[in-house]
Amino acid sequence: MTAVPRHAADAAAPAAADTIALGDTIHFRGADWVVTAFHGSRLFLDVAEPVEPGEPAEPLIILQTAVTSAPDFAVLNRAAPRSTLPGRIGEFHALPRDVRKAAEKWERHVKEVLHQQAPNVPATTPPKPAFDPKSRTLRQRYQAKADQLTQAGAPVSAATVERKCAAWRKEGLMGLVDKRHLRTATSHGRVDGRVVDIVWEILDDERSRGLSPGTLSRLIDRVEQTIQARYSHLLADPKTARGLVNSPATFYRLLERLGITAENAHTAAARHAAGSAISSARPGARRAIWARWPGELVQIDTTGLDVLVLGDDGRVISVELTIAICVATRSIVGSLIVPKRIGRTGGTGRWLGGRATRSFDTMQVVAQTTAPLPARPGWAPETFVEGSDLPFEDLLAADPRFAGAAARPVIKPETVVVDHGSPFISADFTRACHSLGIEVREARLRTAVDKAIVERAMRAVKTGFSQYLASYTHHRLDLRGKRVRKQPLWTIPQLQELFEQWVVLHWQQTPHGALRSPFTPGLRLTPNQMYAALVSLRGYRSTALAEQENRKLLPAVWVRVSRKGFQINNRTYNLGRGKLDPCRGSSGITAQQGRWEVHYSPDHPEVAWLFNHRAEPGTDPWIEVPFIHRRLLNDRWTEETWAEALNIHLAGGGSRRDEAAIARATAKLLRTAAAGPQAAPASSPTPRAAVPSRPALPAPAEPYDDDMPPLDPDSVRPFRSLDRPAGDLFDTSEPGRGAGQSLEEFLASLPGLHPPGPGDPGTLGNDSARPAPGDIPKADTPTSPPPGSLPGDEPDSSRQGDTQ
Repeated sequence: MTAVPRHAADAAAPAAADTIALGDTIHFRGADWVVTAFHGSRLFLDVAEPVEPGEPAEPLIILQTAVTSAPDFAVLNRAAPRSTLPGRIGEFHALPRDVRKAAEKWERHVKEVLHQQAPNVPATTPPKPAFDPKSRTLRQRYQAKADQLTQAGAPVSAATVERKCAAWRKEGLMGLVDKRHLRTATSHGRVDGRVVDIVWEILDDERSRGLSPGTLSRLIDRVEQTIQARYSHLLADPKTARGLVNSPATFYRLLERLGITAENAHTAAARHAAGSAISSARPGARRAIWARWPGELVQIDTTGLDVLVLGDDGRVISVELTIAICVATRSIVGSLIVPKRIGRTGGTGRWLGGRATRSFDTMQVVAQTTAPLPARPGWAPETFVEGSDLPFEDLLAADPRFAGAAARPVIKPETVVVDHGSPFISADFTRACHSLGIEVREARLRTAVDKAIVERAMRAVKTGFSQYLASYTHHRLDLRGKRVRKQPLWTIPQLQELFEQWVVLHWQQTPHGALRSPFTPGLRLTPNQMYAALVSLRGYRSTALAEQENRKLLPAVWVRVSRKGFQINNRTYNLGRGKLDPCRGSSGITAQQGRWEVHYSPDHPEVAWLFNHRAEPGTDPWIEVPFIHRRLLNDRWTEETWAEALNIHLAGGGSRRDEAAIARATAKLLRTAAAGPQAAPASSPTPRAAVPSRPALPAPAEPYDDDMPPLDPDSVRPFRSLDRPAGDLFDTSEPGRGAGQSLEEFLASLPGLHPPGPGDPGTLGNDSARPAPGDIPKADTPTSPPPGSLPGDEPDSSRQGDTQ
């Protein structure tokens, strides 16, 4: 074991608890120790340099907090980079067989030069005189091997042998491979690289000037014009012009290789300008999707869950999901589902953002990463950590909170990668992360690789969880079902519990293609198995937050304290008997104009905590201040419920200052929500508030009013009767219809006009059914006029109804 010089302890900087890694050399209690193992919260230390020469020292097993809190604790080997072994075995086996055999043949010669013996030769065999290090220098051995290979028919020089030995020491077996077989084709083929630079230069210039992209032919013309103007002195010579002058077909193939089309030319240029996430040529480049141990890199993102749920107010709403995923283990270590609601305001074209993911919600996701997930009653036995792949006994010894916890690891982030959304770049989120010692790193614009893992995880959540719910809406409107709103709906707490159970049962116990163990590279591991394999690299430290530390994570507001207390979102907080009098007036903080710092939870706004900057040392600086009308609210309420009740109160003509009435409206809203959605009556549909009411149409006039005189039967005149016999009315000389049948016989034979007699029903020749020539029908007896004529059409008669 190599000892570290004593003077190195003076130059080493104190290290935090999370910076100790396996194999580190630390200074503790006046001696140097090597970290050999982690076991829960304990460290196994071996002596690197004894305190007194000749005095034996036994290994030490001690709590890590005792080591890191020591005044002389320091990490000595932090500046020295750790040695890395080239893991290119898979790349070597992918080469052609003859190339591998040539490299292995060279390795035998190199080992004979450097190790004085060829491989697979017993150590008792005396070395050859040409390669004996006792009598021959290293340069003489290089020349001896070169002469040996030349005599064998493979002429090489001593410099070649020296170069092969140096490459083998640096890269191992891959250093002896012929580099011609390791060359990869460039994206632009044989086209000069300066042509490719001109293509990107022209596209970047169009983007910066705000021009519209054109066709590929226009781009090719501009590239050729730029080449003619910039390299005209090189185009005269065919040798120097090679690669600069290309045919149109070559240009089109080049643009296809670069991924440039007429539709995405500017998008491809923007992606190229952003550069690769792991490019060493760009300053500040970093490996965005690669981590060595749990918590080194955690990505957080928010997206819609494509599910309809039943909101707290009984309405059907959409939801958003925020998750935190560890890059090293692919474990989802934090999640939160919140409602998403957007409404239109009274103004035309203006939108009012409703409830959605806030900075407080993202802070809750980060806080979940520091505590075990408790298992809910009724969950399957497979969800408990006792029977999972996690090292339960070691974790329980380090953190008692794992008793009865779910099979999800606790991974405190060291660095979180977020996008540029307002909840993630807010001051509250950044302050909360810094208070926990977490670095916040913003992903670069238009660079999908910076958050590729969490984006892919969101897609897997939608395909593995959302689409199996009854209220799944699909992310495309044209594929959304027509009866989605009529399906059974979950509430937000129920959906949150379902998702956490899905994470524990499915996500954490499903093998992932990107999780491989270095000991079993052909076996895919689950996130829990990967965590169990990597937790020993950094160990597990319990990060239980105290009550005061949790309050610092809550959203902060700056208020002025008066005799009546202070206000937060139209709510007054105060203490009786003048307990807030010491905080009245200015706080002395000039940057906040003398205001006081207050923290509150939007999920439990009945209490706020005022931070007293003037508190005496050793006293509690937090002052718990309740809401003055909290006794009017018996059920649990939130900031969103209060805002909804305020809108209802203002719509009814109430005043914003009447907090008691708003509290009663909040209580009524909670009772309505607890009763569930009620079906609205069909006769009285609820009018939309956004559409102005139209004026009511006048009611139609009644045909019979109440003031009409009573009807006198004697005053009613009967309808006019026929003034001639019916037989004379239908008398005509035209032949009737039928074979030799007169018109009178035909009319008498029709059913319904004269019912048949009981003796001979249906007989056409029944004379008793015919009316007598002198009979006159009654006024109410219907008669049918002949075709083409009506009664009263004769010249001597007038129409019916002319005189009445």
